[in-house]
Amino acid sequence: MAEDCSPNPNEAAHQEGANLVRLRDLTDPVVLFMLSYWKEKRGDRLMPSPSDMNPVDFARIMPHLQMIQVSWEPFDLEYRLLGEEIAGVHGGNYAGRKVLDLNAVSDGFGTMMFELFRLVATERRPFAAGGTLSSLGRGYTGFQGVYMPLSADGKRTNRIICCSSYEVREDLGLSGVSATTNRF
Repeated sequence: MAEDCSPNPNEAAHQEGANLVRLRDLTDPVVLFMLSYWKEKRGDRLMPSPSDMNPVDFARIMPHLQMIQVSWEPFDLEYRLLGEEIAGVHGGNYAGRKVLDLNAVSDGFGTMMFELFRLVATERRPFAAGGTLSSLGRGYTGFQGVYMPLSADGKRTNRIICCSSYEVREDLGLSGVSATTNRF
């Protein structure tokens, strides 16, 4: 991990019951589909370009996607797109907001996501996470997510596309969010 990526995103994530996981340990079909699509578009390059991503190819899973804009000087991250599945679990659509602004919504969540996205941007490779997250005011939900870099110039990450799937359980009070595996 790059030196400027501390604190460790796994340490911050563990506070929520989430951890980095190996890509090969992912099991959710929605998440696996998006990872496979990213790999196909990448080809023999380090990472695909944002222009390689055709929303028509993955329209049915758009509710599970988010797009992060990466700025380098100074380093910052902003939500460009947040699918309704993600917005439903996290209590709102944060498109147009800085990732660190989420600390005002849920203490430490913005920092946790910032460090994960920074890791993806600097390492220029996909990472996966899984476990449980607090769903704003609605208890906890299991999840899997994959976070994949995109680069317009083939060298520096300028966007991150993320796909998340949530285990929706009525006993957690999340009946308003539909289970991803039933929709794919």
